[in-house]
Amino acid sequence: MPDWTKKFKAEYDYARGWLANEANFDTEWQPLVKKLYKLMDAEGFDPSYASALSDLRKDVKHGDKTFLGHKTVTEDQGILKAVGAWTDSGNSVVESRAKMRAAALKLLRHVYLLNRWGSRKVWIVSLPTELRDWPSDDLHGRANTEMAARLLLRSNSEIFNEEAKKHLASATRHGLAWCQKTGMVLANAAKAAEGGKHKSEIGSLELVKRWFADPATSNEDLKTYIARLTKGFKDIIGMLNKGHFVLTDWVPLRNATTANDISFLNSEAFTFTNKAEGMDVVYIEKSFFVDHPGSVLPGHKNWTRVIVHELTHLVCGTEDVNIGNARYAWYGIGPHAGFPGSAAIRNADSWAFFCADCADMLTESERNKALKII
Repeated sequence: MPDWTKKFKAEYDYARGWLANEANFDTEWQPLVKKLYKLMDAEGFDPSYASALSDLRKDVKHGDKTFLGHKTVTEDQGILKAVGAWTDSGNSVVESRAKMRAAALKLLRHVYLLNRWGSRKVWIVSLPTELRDWPSDDLHGRANTEMAARLLLRSNSEIFNEEAKKHLASATRHGLAWCQKTGMVLANAAKAAEGGKHKSEIGSLELVKRWFADPATSNEDLKTYIARLTKGFKDIIGMLNKGHFVLTDWVPLRNATTANDISFLNSEAFTFTNKAEGMDVVYIEKSFFVDHPGSVLPGHKNWTRVIVHELTHLVCGTEDVNIGNARYAWYGIGPHAGFPGSAAIRNADSWAFFCADCADMLTESERNKALKII
């Protein structure tokens, strides 16, 4: 069963610690290790040093110097030489501290900065499917010989292919655009709640009511909901602007055996509410790219909806409210006496579909399906 305390942030901090002293690495590697350590800021990856990742992917394939440059080697040889643990025979045992330095390089070997736009960046960690745990734990547990370490360090069938990486980066970028449009709608709705009569203000207030007002919801309730939504979407935009946002899968879940763990593995995504991890991370799992029968939104719209849904958990402390069933749109999130506004304002999918509606991304059929009363 996966250890749920082993969040990505813990692996990140551990790897950062092993990179702190470049003198522990091969002389040729020391300038790059110094840059990699600077890349790993205490709060998250620093985009200023993103080029170090490209350098790492090149350097792990560099062998001995030749007149024309470097011999090409397999990545396991490059990494083990970097930490002083390669032998030509492969019959040795890799010293434990060298394994942890190798694990830090293996982690960063599969980190990517994709699709910069302005000050916003999204980092994707795409570790090979051969790994059963975060690199430090997997090498500690399974690399008992140099040959075993070689197998893990040369693994390269990444969990997210190039197309998936681009889709994830694009969904995050579009999610930000949806949130920005939502902020404008909420500004108008706030004016209408205070008596504004402009058509756009009234229309914006009606949009808030559509997703968060049951028949008993008062105007004062609406003001409270608008204030909470406004702060929440503003905070999401601010978080994305920091440039530290990370997408990965929860690697230890790949070994899931219990029903509860398998349910997380087969989910679209999950995160920890209210930044409980200490880092801005969303875990992308098996169903993210699957168009399940009964899903309200298809393809890219749904991927963006999932990102927004998880961001509201991460940043705003929303829940997956369970009244009759978990209140996802496929079940029905239309506010009414059985699912009142006081519940909808806590519900992540209500926030996500409201956000999609503000961005004018819902067809009438999709909107009606999500607003089903049940």
